Amino acid sequence: MPLLSTQRILFLCIPAALLLLFVVSALRGGSVTAPIQTLKDAGHKINDNICTNDHPDIRKPTFADTIAALYQPILLPVTAKSYTDQTGREFDNGGNEYWQRRLGSDILIVDIDTRNPNGTNEIFNPERMNWRELETQGGGLLTASFINHFLYSQIHGYDYKYFNARHIEGHYDTWIKPHVIYEMLHQYKFVVFIDADAVIQHLEVPMEFLFNRWNITPNTSIGMPVDTRQKLGDDENASMDSKGKVTVNSGVVVAQSLPYTFEMMNAWRTCTNELRYPGCGHWKENWSHEQRAFSEYIRYDFNPDNNIVEFNCDDANGYPSLKSDHPWIIDDCQGQFIRHHTIDKDLVKGSTSDVIMQSLTEILQKSFQRNREDLFIEEAAQ
Repeated sequence: MPLLSTQRILFLCIPAALLLLFVVSALRGGSVTAPIQTLKDAGHKINDNICTNDHPDIRKPTFADTIAALYQPILLPVTAKSYTDQTGREFDNGGNEYWQRRLGSDILIVDIDTRNPNGTNEIFNPERMNWRELETQGGGLLTASFINHFLYSQIHGYDYKYFNARHIEGHYDTWIKPHVIYEMLHQYKFVVFIDADAVIQHLEVPMEFLFNRWNITPNTSIGMPVDTRQKLGDDENASMDSKGKVTVNSGVVVAQSLPYTFEMMNAWRTCTNELRYPGCGHWKENWSHEQRAFSEYIRYDFNPDNNIVEFNCDDANGYPSLKSDHPWIIDDCQGQFIRHHTIDKDLVKGSTSDVIMQSLTEILQKSFQRNREDLFIEEAAQ
């Protein structure tokens, strides 16, 4: 609605401004050609769709326009110093102000998987979906998380893609991540990958705020959350690399298109050929695959000036019941901004529902309060 109003006003104001310029210039004896052309150019830059064949043509709002307008009342500014969630917990921006304007389509939110969710009641099946009957595993899992990631991208004006990748022979399927991210970085300033079992928790919080919070600077090549530590059998260091440092978790990857990033990504994606890193082939199919390879080799070889950022596990890993339901988990990471359901993947559907309903509840609450005089009738006391 605000978009249409702006265009109507613009359509009415430009002719009026032209007429005023014509009168003023005529009275002063000046030329009206230059200012008229300037205003015409400005009008075209603001909206190329204002006039077609000399008739007004108000552009119909796109789906992204509609979603962005719907979420505008609760949208957190990218310049915000802090964010308070629905429980009252406050999160600051880390005291950083690297990103003070919206990056829009410079950011790509990408889902990467070898599976194609086009089966019955799945997102790429042309038949009407039934959310209640959506499966919580396989293509149903992908459907739920894709809806979450796609909606988030539309709210903030980011690009979104689903990359249906091919299996890499002799490798566990998560090895597709570094290959695809490397390719997509040629087209975007930032590529943000989020696993299919991970859900963005606060749809109104922009990625730019999280970049600031996570200390993603203009010189950062890659950012990932620290992994959740766990004890497997008698091994209390199962989540440690050979140097005793906790691994990163590639369920969330923030990559910035910098020359150094491409060198780093190329080393990561070719790690298992062992030309540069003897022994890396061990992680082709052994846990934890590509993230262990990154933790074991890349982060030590490519981090001379904080080029790799490891941010808080509690922010982008784990979920509330992870530690309590699984005694071998050591860290109580809650997934405050991105909830990564590494073990209980059937929780993704419910998490997606909760996130969308929470945001819509806040939007509707604000609408009720804004229109209270029209909606609220209080019976007078007798």
